Amino acid sequence: MRLILTGIEYAGKRTLGIEISRWWAKQTGEKFLEPPHLAFHDHFTLPHVVHAMGHEDHKAQTEKDLLNANPGLQQLLQLYNIGNKFGQGYYDMPDLFLIDWYYSDAVYASLYYGYGGPGQYAERQRIARSFDAQVNLHMPDMVLVLMKASPETIRRRVEEGKSPFPARHADTLFQAKDAEVVLERFEEQYESSLIPRKFVLDTTTASVQESLAEFKQQIKPFITSQDRLRLLTREILERW
Repeated sequence: MRLILTGIEYAGKRTLGIEISRWWAKQTGEKFLEPPHLAFHDHFTLPHVVHAMGHEDHKAQTEKDLLNANPGLQQLLQLYNIGNKFGQGYYDMPDLFLIDWYYSDAVYASLYYGYGGPGQYAERQRIARSFDAQVNLHMPDMVLVLMKASPETIRRRVEEGKSPFPARHADTLFQAKDAEVVLERFEEQYESSLIPRKFVLDTTTASVQESLAEFKQQIKPFITSQDRLRLLTREILERW
């Protein structure tokens, strides 16, 4: 399965991503990676752009330094960080789970980072559609999931500070007062996306398990024949 979960901060992407990883590992017999070493790649939104695995000794300092970098350096790093997932090694993986990937950069770059806006160099809206085209060419089975919640729910979650991942939100530049604008821009990215296999999950009133159950229902039409064969093989071997 190839999957992108994208959307506003506090929509529950990482929380649901862990449960999807746990569920899919159980279905396929693959190893489930406990946090922080997630099967999901979640290192595309500044300043949290350093992968947890293998970088423990410098992750915190590097991300702190990135906040002080100028927009030119930030945008170059992001192009590399996002673009390096386009390669044969990733194309050959049976599963590729990503949180936000290039979609959050297309939303947050002009709002908070000072680069990539309309008419600016390396405009992120244009680059995002270019990345969509590459995804369709090399990973045509990719599924895009937009996660959202009402502006009031997002602000309440921010104010309550009950995130299971406080460090993940600690240095984010997202501000609760911008919830409406950010939700609208993620919606625009979703609608503009060239990836045809996509659906929306609204977590406003849903628990994590309810969101997982809805995900399982909505992903069904997009399960590839190769993945169906993996699931069937796993079932047969368990009965052996």
